[in-house]
Amino acid sequence: MILRPPAQPLSDAGIVVRLPRDRDLDALVRYGDDADVRETIWVPIPTPCSQAQAAERLAEFGEGWQQENRFGPALIVADAHTGAMTGIVFLRPRKRESVELSYGVAAAHRNRGIATAAVSLVARWCLDELAAARVELRIGRPNLASQRVAAKAGFTQEGVVRSYVRSTGEAYDDFLFTLR
Repeated sequence: MILRPPAQPLSDAGIVVRLPRDRDLDALVRYGDDADVRETIWVPIPTPCSQAQAAERLAEFGEGWQQENRFGPALIVADAHTGAMTGIVFLRPRKRESVELSYGVAAAHRNRGIATAAVSLVARWCLDELAAARVELRIGRPNLASQRVAAKAGFTQEGVVRSYVRSTGEAYDDFLFTLR
């Protein structure tokens, strides 16, 4: 399945999900100073993150739409009123016309429904506009917050899958949630 970016930003009353922009640079630098990023790696950036590193990573997030790279296509989750980056969603094509989503929300913006809204918007776009057969979330067993996001966004738990992280060589079991 070939992933192409949305023609227009995806939005609801509180958030906008859009392509990465230069104005996200300062947010990445700020998040690089956040201890939560070191612990949860909700956004894959160095900690601390310099302007140059943030610019390089932002370019990689955008380039994922044109060519395969280590992150794949990325969409920025931003506040609908201020435009400030609050999170990120990564997309990865899977077998049988499926798309996997992975996401993160900055600690200061959690527990406000942002992850649920972002996952819902992107999943619906994948099904309707990309004609994906299904959308997948692979969620670690201890990640109860993401399991709640999956349920609130209408995903169904289908079972357990073995996941592999190329960059670390780590393999582990995840719960597989799907939406059709």
